[in-house]
Amino acid sequence: MDLSLYISPWAFIALAVIHLIAQIITIVVILLETHSPAKAMAYILIVIIFPVLGIVFYYSVGVNYRHKKIKNKGVASAREFIEQFNLHLKDETEQLIRTHHDTIGPYTGLIQFIHNLGSERLSKNEFKLLINGEEKFPDVLVNLEKARRFIHMEYYAWENDIRGNQIKDILLRKVKEGVTVRVLYDAYASRKIRKNIVKELQQGGVEIHPVIKLNFKNLANRINHRDHRKIIIIDGRIGYTGGINVSDRYDNSIDTGLYWRDTHVRITGPAVLSLQRYFLISWNAAQNKVQGFDVDLFPEADTMNPEGLELAQVIGGGPIYPMSNIMLTYFRIFSMAQSKLYITNPYFIPSDSILDAMKQAAISGVDVRLMLPEKSDSAIVGAASKFYFMELLQAGVKIYLYKKGFVHAKTVVSDTRLSVVGTANLDIRSFDLNFEIMPVIYGENFARQLEEVYIKDLLDCNEVLYNDWRKTGIGKLILYSAARLISSFL
Repeated sequence: MDLSLYISPWAFIALAVIHLIAQIITIVVILLETHSPAKAMAYILIVIIFPVLGIVFYYSVGVNYRHKKIKNKGVASAREFIEQFNLHLKDETEQLIRTHHDTIGPYTGLIQFIHNLGSERLSKNEFKLLINGEEKFPDVLVNLEKARRFIHMEYYAWENDIRGNQIKDILLRKVKEGVTVRVLYDAYASRKIRKNIVKELQQGGVEIHPVIKLNFKNLANRINHRDHRKIIIIDGRIGYTGGINVSDRYDNSIDTGLYWRDTHVRITGPAVLSLQRYFLISWNAAQNKVQGFDVDLFPEADTMNPEGLELAQVIGGGPIYPMSNIMLTYFRIFSMAQSKLYITNPYFIPSDSILDAMKQAAISGVDVRLMLPEKSDSAIVGAASKFYFMELLQAGVKIYLYKKGFVHAKTVVSDTRLSVVGTANLDIRSFDLNFEIMPVIYGENFARQLEEVYIKDLLDCNEVLYNDWRKTGIGKLILYSAARLISSFL
């Protein structure tokens, strides 16, 4: 008999006591950290039913580190940076509200809400709607070539393909011309470029860092929190954001086997400086060399033709912020709709607040339309989204499933007067775990363009009808319910 395999009863008792203490501590943490009662109960049951794996699972995907923000190295520098930003740059929010009251009167409360939520100032800008990668990438490439002082980029996904290498080549060329180039990327979604594009950019003089570094010690935490933003800033005067990552699959002029429907926006004007603020806060959190506030990085906006300019605010969210900025902004916009609310999003696993806002709008007579992909790139998320269809349809929300390909756009049009083109999905991950960003645009010109695109996209959709959906079999309903429960942990 191998005595080395023998464990005394006292050792078993000691291990059992240690495990019981770990279980109790974990349950207490769940109760304190998880605000959703249903989600808290689900975590507690997992910890009890699966004694060891349950604890590991919770600390891997369940902890919301927003409430531990004091320990986050980016928070202190972010607070200081925002103070300097507000000190050096004139905030014209109140003045613009007064001078444009006839245009934005209904949204005065929303503007003040977003302003108070994160010092998000109102400004006048020019916006260009960019549909799919075949419109975005040529526009981006042209303006990157025009950069004279600096280029800042922050991207969730970057691929080693045609578009990915075209942008890489321009960045390397601009560095040789004396342009400062700083790049942030999500280490998880862009992990395939670490051994090629990242190395080439580093060797060529580009300052490039992952926003959240992946390492074994912090693997679960790092994968759970992701930088989902897509930002380009050129000389502080031109900015881009929206749903399109740096990848060929977003560009339908390149045959990748699947039609990809997405939306981006080019911004010219003071709102670019808000993108810059968010970028530099992430930059300081991602590496050790802190970039303090520098007026050269925040140039005064060029004088533009007042015709065609529209007011906007840029709102950002992420786990270091004390509130769920993205969710609260979506909620307020949905609640304010008076006649029309057109929503496009690829991932729909809403919070109770978002679901209630959509239902109350529809019940109040608002034409609420929700466009989702007919076939999701995530089977679990696609099934989970369908769990909510019945109560939305009962409330009068119209649901459309995009069948031409995969719709990845994250847009909102309300009353043909307010628009959103951002990076955030309508799910718990974007609300609580991801770093996201989205401009809120007040103006009929841009809203009408976005609405026209929405109506056109409806031609490539199948509408989900209430009388048809109520015939859904019990087996599928159980599957959708189970997927909804699992999706809460993704």
